[in-house]
Amino acid sequence: MKSLNSFIACVVLFGVAGCQDSNAPKDFPKTFSTKVTVKEGETPLEDVTVFLYAQSLKGSWAPSGVTNAGGVADLVTNQGDYMAKGVPADTYTVVLNKPVKAPSELSPEEVNNMSYDDQIAYGRKINEELAKMPPVIPTALTNPRGTPLSLTVTESGGELIVDLSDYK
Repeated sequence: MKSLNSFIACVVLFGVAGCQDSNAPKDFPKTFSTKVTVKEGETPLEDVTVFLYAQSLKGSWAPSGVTNAGGVADLVTNQGDYMAKGVPADTYTVVLNKPVKAPSELSPEEVNNMSYDDQIAYGRKINEELAKMPPVIPTALTNPRGTPLSLTVTESGGELIVDLSDYK
């Protein structure tokens, strides 16, 4: 009953804003629903990692997410082992990353079963293949110091749609 009374008091006191999770670190900021969509033309891109770098907030939290099959990343904010849905209010620099897989890339288990000399030859072959492949994400969007992407998150949340064809 005490838990129910605490919940009701929290709802009454904080209304729509909600209650701070009791497991949150003491300096963890309030977060707001934020999503980033990554596409190329009309094609959504899956497995793109999205990183946000706060322009004014200082803290040890890190907002990020990975796009789903629809190209949408619902961002979360981590601090140590704690994770909350959403992102603290601020303006962020946005960085994207999507590793390229070489056509003949093997699983880690397969590579571990190779001799040392075979691993060296395999590594060279993969590096040569990767050097011939264009990056999925334009280089300008992969570095926090050079990316033109930014996102402002407010109490009503934040949303950014990135069309990679605009940066190629």
